Amino acid sequence: MRAINLLPKDAERARRTTPDPALLTGIIGFAVVIVALGWMFMSASQKVQDKQAQRDDLASRLAEINRLNPPPTILPIQQAMSPLQAPRVSAATSALGYRIPWDDVLGQIAQALPSGVKLTTLTATSPISPNTTFLQSIGSDTTTNLTLGGWTYANESVALLMTRLELLPSLVSSSVVLNTTDKVAAAGVTGRPYYTFTISAQIRTPGALS
Repeated sequence: MRAINLLPKDAERARRTTPDPALLTGIIGFAVVIVALGWMFMSASQKVQDKQAQRDDLASRLAEINRLNPPPTILPIQQAMSPLQAPRVSAATSALGYRIPWDDVLGQIAQALPSGVKLTTLTATSPISPNTTFLQSIGSDTTTNLTLGGWTYANESVALLMTRLELLPSLVSSSVVLNTTDKVAAAGVTGRPYYTFTISAQIRTPGALS
């Protein structure tokens, strides 16, 4: 038997023209993606334009500042002295690095004095930096640059003073030497004998190894 289509022609035509739901969903999704990408591109492009405008504004401000504050003119004498600047700075830095803090050195010596010891003389000279070639060439002797002279009623006080001097961080402990010590007969109002002494030492150079 032959199949006979009993549907009206209008119904059949409507069924043929109705779009597929899956295809319609795909088209809508693709359109949404295109719109999102377009919005992202426009947003990124706007940010780039804002950054470029900000850069151009800063560049114009810098140019205006340079115009109002031109760099100082270098004089010929400055150009001639430029090669000498680095050696002078290096020499000054070296000299400042080896300055002796005399208030610290003298303060340490004063605190090291035993109660029964009196100083009558103190001679001190700055030690020469071991890194200073010029000062080494003049042949200065820095082995002994501190000399103390004084007196005390007890010879043990001299030994105590030397022990304390060896512990001072501003002096080289191995350089503390008792040069002279003499007993003086009783004299004066007290009528007691006393001892005179001289002690020499070497002041430690700042920056040198302990």
